[in-house]
Amino acid sequence: MSGTKLPLTIWFRAMHIMTSTKQGVSAIELGRRLGVSYPTAWYLAKRLRRAMTEREARYLLGGSGPDGAPVVVEADDVYLGGERNQGSGPGGKTRMIAATERYEGGRMGHVAMRTVVGFTSRAVRAFADTCLMPAVRVHTDGLKAFLAFGTPARSHVVTVSGSKRPSRQRTAPFHGLNTAIANLSTALKATHKAIAPQHTSDYLGAFCWTTNRRHNMFGMIPAACRAVATSSILTRRRAYAEIPVLLG
Repeated sequence: MSGTKLPLTIWFRAMHIMTSTKQGVSAIELGRRLGVSYPTAWYLAKRLRRAMTEREARYLLGGSGPDGAPVVVEADDVYLGGERNQGSGPGGKTRMIAATERYEGGRMGHVAMRTVVGFTSRAVRAFADTCLMPAVRVHTDGLKAFLAFGTPARSHVVTVSGSKRPSRQRTAPFHGLNTAIANLSTALKATHKAIAPQHTSDYLGAFCWTTNRRHNMFGMIPAACRAVATSSILTRRRAYAEIPVLLG
């Protein structure tokens, strides 16, 4: 927030608004609540999402759960947004890989999501290098590219559910992962008409940031302050001129 011309009270109110709802808030609605113009509200939201994204990039999925038991990571391929398909293929959709930690009993831990160029072995390795600990057990479906998750240190297990309808049982494979993906889809559709590709990574990062702090609502504002204070400088000119960030 160095060099900002806005009162700090505006920044703190923006942090509260953006972290107190599961579905997020649009720039238009944020501007209405803060009493600022749309460009100012858009930049505030962009700046906060970028800070959350950079902060979240420091965390690697894996390790041990609260009870000390090893954590299993579940991952899947996701098509986000875009137009309705015309024939075959994901026309106009953004490709991303989503992963969640799974604790004993099926409880969901931390979440990580990244946009990718395509579902290739190279993109999967890039996701694993940036989001997963070196020695972790990864569960996926039968997508061929996911074989790249396996390394001498990292084990990879393929689980084929055999059904297109996800199970609602908490102990079922990929239950937490499917829940996180559904929550993301609901949040984006309920709040935004469309998301430009160059900003998708920040929306995903902000969603993961808030989801991973869902059990500590009172600590949201201090955590947001730390994220902004330690983030890189993002001017309005740079924000408007950004290009999509894709792994792979």
